[in-house]
Amino acid sequence: MKKAKKNPYILIAFLLLSSITAYSQDKPFVSYPEKISNYLKRIQKGDQKYKYTKDKNFKDWQNETRAALIELIGLKKMSIELKGHAPSIQIGQKEEVNGKFSRTLCKIETEPGVHVPFYLLVPLNTNKKLPLVICPHGHDTEGLHSYSGAYLNEDHRKKITAREGNIAEQAALRGMIAIAPATRGLANELLVPDPKGRHGNRPCRAQFMHCIISGRTPTAERVWDMQRIIDWAWNHPRVDQKKIIMTGNSGGGVLTAYSAAIDNRISIAVPSCSFTSVTSSEGFIFHCDCCAVPGIRDWGDWTELGALIAPRNLLIAHGVSDGLHRKKDVESTATKIKNVYLGLGIGNKMEMEWGNSGHRFYPSIMWPFIEKAIGTRG
Repeated sequence: MKKAKKNPYILIAFLLLSSITAYSQDKPFVSYPEKISNYLKRIQKGDQKYKYTKDKNFKDWQNETRAALIELIGLKKMSIELKGHAPSIQIGQKEEVNGKFSRTLCKIETEPGVHVPFYLLVPLNTNKKLPLVICPHGHDTEGLHSYSGAYLNEDHRKKITAREGNIAEQAALRGMIAIAPATRGLANELLVPDPKGRHGNRPCRAQFMHCIISGRTPTAERVWDMQRIIDWAWNHPRVDQKKIIMTGNSGGGVLTAYSAAIDNRISIAVPSCSFTSVTSSEGFIFHCDCCAVPGIRDWGDWTELGALIAPRNLLIAHGVSDGLHRKKDVESTATKIKNVYLGLGIGNKMEMEWGNSGHRFYPSIMWPFIEKAIGTRG
């Protein structure tokens, strides 16, 4: 057999591409003046009191760490203050969509005077119990309409379908029940105004400021809303309680991560373009102000959020050209979480995958993972 000739030009091209890739990964995500950099590194280290290590009893660690997180974000305070509140539900007019599923706009009063709208999508022509996919959105003021395919106009439809952002509609077309709720502080229906532009004309930051002076965080409010929706959906006659899935992009992914870390009823979590460390190695804070949790570094980091989701199914999806996050930090966090799953003997339940674009959903990555986890794909 003839030996294949080595092409020196291919080798040179490969080496050049490798060096470019290496450079792009080694290059700082941001840069700060040296004094500022040293200051940030010093104060951001935190106590990391609940940092997970292999020598700890996993169940005991989870119980203590979850309880501490619930208190840290202000969710415990909310549960005490709202103990006597019984959420009310308004069910709107049901519409059938192309003979495939029904879509109904509903509202739930999660705390006094706070009415969270959500679309309920239910596949037609079956009476079987079905998986439920809850899809909280991020910084899209029309988010619940975008996710559910209830487009406001043709331009809205083109914009969302071009990036495959109708994730709840996709779930319904795949034979799952879906709920697309408004995210507090991000949806037009639940914005906190910023009079005089004191908070940079950013309603989500206004929400954050009002929350922190009240002993809570937007994260707590949003998790609270998701839990009240799960409470209601839990008793829906068509919902399979063992197959509760949550997914969202960007801020919706942050909410997915926190909700799944806190609420064991969520059996599959798929945070998109969101799951990384709190800060970069330079001290840059990756997430929006409204996702901040004061004192989080004294508690731990996103590795601990992932470890709280174990042993349930977790897929971390990101886009390779997403400029809001750094590949090195995403992969470092994902590797630590994967090691937790491997240590528990369930490495197949946690994956980290890269999409080939930017800050968006990656259905071709997400649905195979979800369908395998719920047993509809081999």
